[in-house]
Amino acid sequence: MTKPLVSFCIPTYNRDRYLDSLLQSLTQQLADFPHPFEVFISDNGSDDQTEAVAGKYVNDLPLRYKRHASNRGSAANYQYLMDQAQGEYLLYVADDDCILGDRVAEIIELMKANPSVGVAYAPWKLYDLVADKDQGQFYQQDRDVLIPQGQQHMLLDTLLRNNIFPEIYICRRQLIRSVMPSVPEQAFYAFVHSSEFVNKTDVLFLKDPYYVSVTNYFPDHQRNQNGITETETAWDRYRGGLEFILGRASTQISQMERVGYNLRIQDMIAQRMSVAVRLRMASQRPPIETYYLAYRLKAMGAEQMLHVPLSTLRSQAALSFLLTDTELNRDITELVFVGTYEPEFRVRVSEGQHRKVRFVASCALLGKLHPHALVMLRGQASDLEGIDDGGAHIVLESDLLAKYPI
Repeated sequence: MTKPLVSFCIPTYNRDRYLDSLLQSLTQQLADFPHPFEVFISDNGSDDQTEAVAGKYVNDLPLRYKRHASNRGSAANYQYLMDQAQGEYLLYVADDDCILGDRVAEIIELMKANPSVGVAYAPWKLYDLVADKDQGQFYQQDRDVLIPQGQQHMLLDTLLRNNIFPEIYICRRQLIRSVMPSVPEQAFYAFVHSSEFVNKTDVLFLKDPYYVSVTNYFPDHQRNQNGITETETAWDRYRGGLEFILGRASTQISQMERVGYNLRIQDMIAQRMSVAVRLRMASQRPPIETYYLAYRLKAMGAEQMLHVPLSTLRSQAALSFLLTDTELNRDITELVFVGTYEPEFRVRVSEGQHRKVRFVASCALLGKLHPHALVMLRGQASDLEGIDDGGAHIVLESDLLAKYPI
């Protein structure tokens, strides 16, 4: 095989069906690719048909396949690929996404003509393969932007101005070897990497994509997308990555500018937290943690970014606590709700419940309770006077709601 100029680096683990579709796409997208290239697959010890799938394409693509004996973890697999790739230019391709070959070739020519540019970032298209529908692209910028080497404050301004998440890029192998990028725990890796890159080279942010993120692949299978899961939980890492860049830019800006950047970082993180709340609700994540995330937006003065009222999240958290708290529910065999409750509430409480559920209009109709009953009263404590509780655990709804202020 001719020494490659470009390496398409694909980490994979137990997704043979998706890898098969990607490799089929690459045979089409790279059929007329004007530069020598390799398709470098690093298999994290898959126990499905990944190796056989790769073998199907050895005559159609200049393919190099490495299977590890065990799962090294996604970060280690990524680092292995970028370190062992043989091309002068490297680009990552997820095993369930694809690229636009003509556009990649244009960017390679652009970087060849501009040797001071070590890395070129781009947004990515979103595409539903099942519906055959273009869903736009992730982040927008109105023009190409060049960040000169060392200009950390310009990098930060560009990221914040366009809400850029610098995850998709084409870079020179020499730059990777020099920077030795890793995946830290406390700061989002993509922000950290962009700061490390601009410390060594000019960095280009392109407005037009070359990468396609597939949102829906097969009609009979919905996969978990790492990006969505990360968005639900990674807001503090996002903040950490942006603050890392701000720290490196501290000698290039005034104290007043630093305050301004901190406020802009706060605004961007608030936007991501509001998206996290929406995704968590759509995925039916534990309501209590979703409430606390939303309440942080209130503390930041950004409650208006929530797509539902905080009072709704408070009610869901209070009910979740009532139904799931370990001590409150220890040895409980019956749930009793006293007062007037909406039909939707009754359905929500009863669905999937293995214990007896009873709704009673008033305390006067309760009768004697047994010690393994958990009772919620929508009313006043005085309403319980004269009731034979039988040792049952009685909770006032007002006390529950007080745990979760709005």
